[in-house]
Amino acid sequence: MARKLKILEVCNLDRFAASPYLLPFFHELVERGHEVHVACRVTAFGDLLLRSGLRLHDIPFTRKVTPLRDLACYRLLASLIREGDFDLVHTHNPKDGIMGRFAAWRSGVPRVIHTCNGFYFSHRTPRPKKEAVLWLERRAAKRCHLVIFVNAEDLSLAAAKKIVGPGKALLVYNGVDLERFRPGEDPGLREELGIPPQATVVGYVGEIRREKNLEVLVRAAALLSPRHPHVHLVVVGDSSLEPGEPGRLLALAARLGLEDRLHMTGHRLDPERFYRVFDLYVLPTTREGFGVTLIEAMASGVPVIACRVRGPREIIEDGLDGILVRDRDPQELAEAMAFLLETPEAASSYTQRALEKVRREFDHALMYSRLLSAYGA
Repeated sequence: MARKLKILEVCNLDRFAASPYLLPFFHELVERGHEVHVACRVTAFGDLLLRSGLRLHDIPFTRKVTPLRDLACYRLLASLIREGDFDLVHTHNPKDGIMGRFAAWRSGVPRVIHTCNGFYFSHRTPRPKKEAVLWLERRAAKRCHLVIFVNAEDLSLAAAKKIVGPGKALLVYNGVDLERFRPGEDPGLREELGIPPQATVVGYVGEIRREKNLEVLVRAAALLSPRHPHVHLVVVGDSSLEPGEPGRLLALAARLGLEDRLHMTGHRLDPERFYRVFDLYVLPTTREGFGVTLIEAMASGVPVIACRVRGPREIIEDGLDGILVRDRDPQELAEAMAFLLETPEAASSYTQRALEKVRREFDHALMYSRLLSAYGA
């Protein structure tokens, strides 16, 4: 029988810890008898984490670099780790991941793991900033026992930039609960949203931030509207990081004649219901670590379109189980949406292949098995 572990999960936000792919894994650890703590900035999802049997520690992490606040957060985290006598510390996000690895290593935690959900640089990053981030990432990687990657591109980049040494990298795709996310219908939700039965519904689930490129989705829907005048957009997600973004999108929709056809629900704990009313799912983001909502949509039997960026291009095989388009190009996105709506035989073929792929490669049981092995749990 595996030894019961005292585990600390370090995340930037409680909302991230409460995500549909991460919270069930934490709950699985609790069910197996492990003591699981979460250190994160607590907002509206703390009660949900507590109800799942987790021990919660509020540390006010921010995504932006804020030196004085970051130093205060590091001291709080280091104190928690030093006094907590944890068997394992697992960090999940870039900045708090660096803090957590340094603090855990200095406290002599027996096993330190980091999941790379992307790096703080891209090909557009100025060279001085990029070099500084690389220096930090290399030092942090030396202070943990394993780095888990959720896509192969980041793993290859880490190897090329000498961030992670041989034997310390592991690829583990995120997974989806196939019982929770499955094909079906939910006419009651369509009625609740005020969407007519004959309308076509294009959906998005995720954070509401400029980086997610939702303006392009609204513009694409406006371009599609003359051919499909009954198209409605449903946007599901939290906007707490950029509270003004929903208003900006609604104002844009009004200017483009879509004022009654953009539905913004805020964060929901039942995203699986929304996929059952979507006719198409679009992930228009310009930057993505993996794209969990894509596999949720695929598992739910919804045709998918995403931008050709890291993460989604590893999930979707363009023209076989979904469509990839250029980011920031509403015309190309509108054409892809029209193609799937107007050629149902192609949409059905893509959907079937996508469903088979999710069942084969992205079942959460596979993710759990690999993570539990990495934990020694």
